[in-house]
Amino acid sequence: MGGQAFAKAGPDGSALNVPRMPTSTYQALSSEIQRKLQTMFRNVALPREAPGKADHGDIDVLVEGAMTQWNPDTLKELLGAEYFYDNGGTKSYAVPYADSPDEYFQVDVEICPGEGTPDSTDLFKWTLFLKSDSDLLQIIGICHRSLGIKCNDRGLHLRVPEIESYNKKKSLLFLTRDPDEAMKFYGLDTAKYWEGFRDEEELFEWVANGRFFHPSIFDTRQEKANDRARQRKRPMYSRFVENFMPRRIEAGSENEPWTPEQVRKEALDTFGKHREYEEMLAEHRTRERDIAIWERVKEALPVQGKQLTTALRSLRRWVDFKDGHPFITSEAMITEQPLWGAAVVDEELVLSWVRENWEQVKKLERARVVSLEQGCLRYGKTIEYTAMYRVE
Repeated sequence: MGGQAFAKAGPDGSALNVPRMPTSTYQALSSEIQRKLQTMFRNVALPREAPGKADHGDIDVLVEGAMTQWNPDTLKELLGAEYFYDNGGTKSYAVPYADSPDEYFQVDVEICPGEGTPDSTDLFKWTLFLKSDSDLLQIIGICHRSLGIKCNDRGLHLRVPEIESYNKKKSLLFLTRDPDEAMKFYGLDTAKYWEGFRDEEELFEWVANGRFFHPSIFDTRQEKANDRARQRKRPMYSRFVENFMPRRIEAGSENEPWTPEQVRKEALDTFGKHREYEEMLAEHRTRERDIAIWERVKEALPVQGKQLTTALRSLRRWVDFKDGHPFITSEAMITEQPLWGAAVVDEELVLSWVRENWEQVKKLERARVVSLEQGCLRYGKTIEYTAMYRVE
């Protein structure tokens, strides 16, 4: 939080005095904080600071693998803090300086995503990679977004554009959460990364030497609102976008830019993800077919408005399939219903069956709802309880 978590934490609502730390003070305090937290957590690390950073607003610490029971108060006692602010996965603590108790330094303890799961150690290493070197991973992200690859808190993913339009989370195909594997895929120099960067310019050049990087890809990107917000709030990211990239765009490149299709093939080949990718596409095609079939069912029914809504709901609840042939079930399927896009073999046969049987199905649903409403009244429950089941 850049040392700003305690802007209104004083006893009278005033800001605590949290001065920025010179590097020597930061290093000494960081070592002390790390030693304390290692008595409570299996893995404790500080994300690497931005190259050339002159002073520090807070101490960011990533932890994973609790070795004992803990809560924000026990951490407060362990760190010797006077105040703490709970921001979900990150706990911020104001610790007074030993020789100046009216001044504080801020410690942000971030609990690693996946804490307590089998993936927690791998996620710890990945999160440390994400958080290191300030805005580095955001810079890598903006340079490669249009190519269909994305880093998030769970790893490196391939975006499947056919699915992304209606379900962004489901459109992500996991590739890896190993930092070295991710950097090698980007064509970045892993040895140089672990050595560290002398200054921002060296870091920017490192990104630009990746195999997928191309000035035209960056120049033609679609800028989003959060990109503009990041540019205002993140100085390193802003300097990359406003200073470094214009020089690169002006210089141009002799290489042809990679296309999303080429990068997709490279990702599937590199990480052996062809089967998972085809399964995602098959599920997508089934969904698209399901939508199309229901559109045809709507057109086949001789009703509109609420009556059409009721008829469609009834068909979903009372019609199942065997070998592609529809039949009326003995009980309504409220929670689990067949996906018509997967079950239907002959669409014309099914549409003909729907025209002949939709009224019978609607009567069954109506009888079920009436029975349910009567049961609710008998036991003193309100009719609203069954509103979701009502048939007009």
